This record gives sequence, C-alpha cells and structure tokens, in this order.
Amino acid sequence: MSNNNRTAFRISLGIAVVLSIGILVLVNWVGNHRYRRFDWTRAGLYSLSDKTEKVLKTLKAPVNVTVLMTEGSPLYGETREVLNRYKAASPLVTVEFLDPTRNRARAELLVKEFGVRGATVVFKSGDKKKYVTEDQLAELDFSRAQMGGEPTIKAFKGEQEFTSAILSVTQAKSPKVIFTTGHNERKFDNRGREGYFSLAETLRRDNCIVEEWQSLGAADVPAGTDCVIIAQPKTPFTESETAVLKKYLQDGGRALLFLDVELAAGGVFQELGLKPLLADFGVRVDDDIVVDPANALPMMSADTVFSKAYRPHAITKLLEGLPIVLRLTRSVGIVEKPAAGLIPTVLVETSAQGWGETNLKNPEKVEKDEADVKGPVPLAVAVDSAPNAEKKKTRLVVFGDSDFASNSGLAEAANLYLLNGAANWVLEREALLAIPPKATDQVAVTMSREDIGRITLLVLVVLPLAAVILGMAVWVKRRR
Repeated sequence: MSNNNRTAFRISLGIAVVLSIGILVLVNWVGNHRYRRFDWTRAGLYSLSDKTEKVLKTLKAPVNVTVLMTEGSPLYGETREVLNRYKAASPLVTVEFLDPTRNRARAELLVKEFGVRGATVVFKSGDKKKYVTEDQLAELDFSRAQMGGEPTIKAFKGEQEFTSAILSVTQAKSPKVIFTTGHNERKFDNRGREGYFSLAETLRRDNCIVEEWQSLGAADVPAGTDCVIIAQPKTPFTESETAVLKKYLQDGGRALLFLDVELAAGGVFQELGLKPLLADFGVRVDDDIVVDPANALPMMSADTVFSKAYRPHAITKLLEGLPIVLRLTRSVGIVEKPAAGLIPTVLVETSAQGWGETNLKNPEKVEKDEADVKGPVPLAVAVDSAPNAEKKKTRLVVFGDSDFASNSGLAEAANLYLLNGAANWVLEREALLAIPPKATDQVAVTMSREDIGRITLLVLVVLPLAAVILGMAVWVKRRR
C-alpha cells in the first residue's frame, strides 16, 4: 500500500471513528431527552391515567418524593416503576429511593423529620407533607393465607394514592373540617376501637385542618369551615343549633353525618332534632334497624349488614365489586318530594330481601311485616345542589351507621374506600376519586414433586452432560 493510500485510509478511519462517536453521543442525548416508556402489563399497571397526566402538567410548585422502602419489599418494584413515570412526566417531580437498611443514618433523620414508621412514601411541597404507607398501596388477597400461604397482591393503588398526595401538598388552601361536640358524639382524638381518630388522621394526611366545634350557643358555623362532621350524637340538637346548620348548608356548606340506632326506654328511638333539618335537604331518616338475611355474615348478628349494591355516583365509583360492613344501622332514604334545586342520590342499599325492622319493643323476635321499610333498603344518601353562579354548591352525605367509620370499622372490608370517597366528594376534590386500583398480573405455577424432580434432573444432569458430549464430539472431529 502506497503512502497516499495509507494516508487516505487513516483519514477515512479517523472520520469514521469521529462520526461513530458523534452518532453514539447523539443517540444517547436523544434517548435521554426524547424517550418513551412502554407498559407491557395486561392491566396497564404502570400507565398513568389522563387525570394524573393533567395534574402533572398543571403543577406550579416542585414536589419532592422520598421512598423509604427496602428493595425486598413486596411493592418496591411497582412503586419504583410508577413513580419514575411521574418523574418522567413532569420536571417538577423529583424522586429519591432510600433503603433504610443501607442508609440507616439518613433514614433515621427522615423518620424523625416526617414522623413515619415502616415502609412509607413521603410527598413534600413547601411546608406541606403527605404520607402514603405501604398498606395503602395495595389490595391484598388473603385466600392463600388461610391455607398457610402468603397473601398476594390483588390490585395496586399506587397511582390513586400518589396523585392524591400530590394534589394534597400542592393545594393553595388546606380544607378546614370541624367535629361537633356537646351531644356526646364520638371523639376524633379517641384512639380506642369506638373512636374516630383514624378518620381524623386520614383527613390530616390529606392536609385538612381538623378541629372541634361546640355548636350549642354558637351564632354561626366558624368562618372558613369547609365541612361539618356530626359523628353519632346521643343527645338532641336544639332548634337554634339546627337553624345555624341549616343556614350554613343553604349558603353552600358541606357536611358528613354519621347517625346510628339510639334507643330510649321501651324500644323508642331517641329523637336527635336532626330529622326536620335533613328533610329540608331531601333526606329521610327512618326509625328502624336494618337486617338483610340474604347477605348474612358467619358468626355475626342479624343486624350486621354486608352490602356491595351501589348506585352510580362519584363516591361509589371505586367500590364496584367491593363489600362494606355496617353494624346496627338505620335506613336513610330520600323524601318523596325533594326541594327544587336539590339532587339526592342513594349510595348503597341492601338486597331485595332486606328490610328495616320498625317493631323494636321485642328485639329478640325480628320478622318482616307490612309496617317495615321494604327492601332494597337505602343505607346512605348523598345530596348535591344544582349549580348556582351566586354561591357554592351545597353537599352533604348522611349515613345510617357510625360504626363503619370508627377506628375498628375502617379496617373492615372496603369501609375506608367509602369514607374516603364521601369525604373527598363533599370537599369537592373529585380528582382524588377518578383513579381506580389496577389489577396485577398474578401468574401461579403449580408443580408436583415429580415435576420438580424432572426439572432438577434436566438442569443439573442432562443439560451439563449434553454440553460435555457436544464438546467432546467437536474436539474429536477437529483431531481427524
């Protein structure tokens, strides 16, 4: 090869190397800034919904996400993949994964700062924080656990919880929720089985301000109140108290009422003074105890109502197919002629075989008769007012049971979903209701001892022996 040819070859080689490096750098840059993520799971487990994408596009403040979770956690993979998609969808979202076992010192500092325990995902924007614990991320199937196996993940709720957390920490105003006092109501600071501490804690995690309100003697509901909660009053409200509540609701107020079966001597219902108020807003409260033999629960009394019969509504959107459990509940329905401008809707009801028992003088003898409330019996009602340009919409939800929202009741079935749905709807945070849980692809392989033996023989004996024989055959052939 002549000198000229060598020079031309070297120049061509140098140009090719430079072009190759340039192409490699360009491909990496494009891949880093213009990449696409794909979700090959059957249920679209890692795909973000339109609601989430809209929330992320409208973010105006940075959101820092800290995942305190070990890599061995059952939900680590799903959590990491979904949060990485949030990060990719918005430059204002930053995500840090912190393994407490590997970064113990930093983890302890964050635990003290956030006040969390166990596997938790912390969302922070400015001074606002929201915690999503591991048990909130999934619905578990315990059918295998009953036979000694481990519970499996039935559905992953990560997107619902994560988007809810982002909305909570980026809201301009923290909703103010007040609990009435003075009628022997349930206490939101009571951590016992009958208390409402879990409800209050759920509201606080959504960045709500929770306070109590002594309604007796008050001229108005406290200024800035976004929702009034009446949790199983046992003594009557006075006319002046109901007048204050009526004015608040008429002016676009919001309320959650948890009523219950309160009996006086002789099987007579305790009058609480709330029936006329609720009737003005289209809600009928009956003096009965609801039973439903068609949905009886083993080892439970007849007055424990199990139901998954829901009417279409934003509150019940995520409850389809999931049961709720109510204990000793009264029926709550709709008056015959609701006032103009009100839109009452039954949320949940019994089966057609259920009824509301009105003869309570002899509770040991419960029989269906003509005087009883006919099934399906309504158990909860939501009331919305028609849009009005002059004032905020009125919203209230009335339940005929208070036990399901107690500390012990929220741990049963889908009671927490129902409560969260009602609270978010009343506070007009529909964006937190629109993302359903996503089913995970559970693939189970069942093998007998014989199958395991055959696989072991194949992997440990047959395949290695075949490789040895093939190698010897090649060696012999080359020797010839």
